[in-house]
Amino acid sequence: MAVEARVGERPEPRAGGIVGAALAAVVLFSVVYVAPVLWIVATVAPFPLAIHRLSRGFASALLATLLAASLVAWLFGPLQAAKFLLVLVLPGLLIVEAVVRGRGLRRGAAWAFLALAAETTAALFVLGPRMATGILAHLDEVRSPQFLAELSTTWPQESVDEIAERATALYNAMEVVYPGAFFVLAAMMVLVNAALVRAYLARRDPGWLDGGEFEGLRFSLALPALFVLGGALVAFVPLRAVGYNVVLVTAFFFAVQGLAVVAYYAHRLAGPLFLRVGLLGLVLLNPWAPHILALLGLFDTWADFRRWADPPATDAQ
Repeated sequence: MAVEARVGERPEPRAGGIVGAALAAVVLFSVVYVAPVLWIVATVAPFPLAIHRLSRGFASALLATLLAASLVAWLFGPLQAAKFLLVLVLPGLLIVEAVVRGRGLRRGAAWAFLALAAETTAALFVLGPRMATGILAHLDEVRSPQFLAELSTTWPQESVDEIAERATALYNAMEVVYPGAFFVLAAMMVLVNAALVRAYLARRDPGWLDGGEFEGLRFSLALPALFVLGGALVAFVPLRAVGYNVVLVTAFFFAVQGLAVVAYYAHRLAGPLFLRVGLLGLVLLNPWAPHILALLGLFDTWADFRRWADPPATDAQ
């Protein structure tokens, strides 16, 4: 039976800490209503509640979560409160729950993604193409004559034409791969919150981290098999859309494994932290980064590039 371990937990919940965690989560969630372009900020709304769970325990985190959900319902309505709880808070708390129970951050991220994947699958069955309405509407706005005419007043016409062409290509692709795009978005949300929790623990209590955690991530041979299956389905016209979605999702996970390889090497650089972080930033800012990382992750399945960074084992005397 798993024994629950707690980081700095206090026996009694404190009202100040509960209110502070709840308010911080609600403020982060509310940013998207003030500036929709900052939607990425809303995805880290569960982080204050997750840290509260680590430091104050389950009961206090539950009270803070209920208070935050009540505030969201009061401000934005019950439906938004349900989305806040299911899409954001539940995965975020699953991540730290695995940590405090000694299962590791990587296991927690897997739990969180499985929860989001189940929610996404259910939503796709119920709503279907309507889920892509918001994304497609935004892309349609970007390529609209009115928007392009406004851009042409300040941008060169060649740049405006390029933006319109890319928006049209992305629109046509999103009409087909929107289900896979939602699964990729779910995985990205989990990665961002797991990275924040890892950064917090690395600074406050690194003993709770099991080695490199993310740096040692390697998927099984089932992932390349799914990738090949998706490619085969693309050649079969009736299931071509399914094939494209499978290829998109598996390619994203290959890119995550490739990023783990880069992080593994960066972690072993003899230099200050900002140098290692800067290296990762340069890799991610490269316009070809998704393709390079996906190929790196794909070949790492067999080559295991990280073994070359380890010193050779010495025989015991």
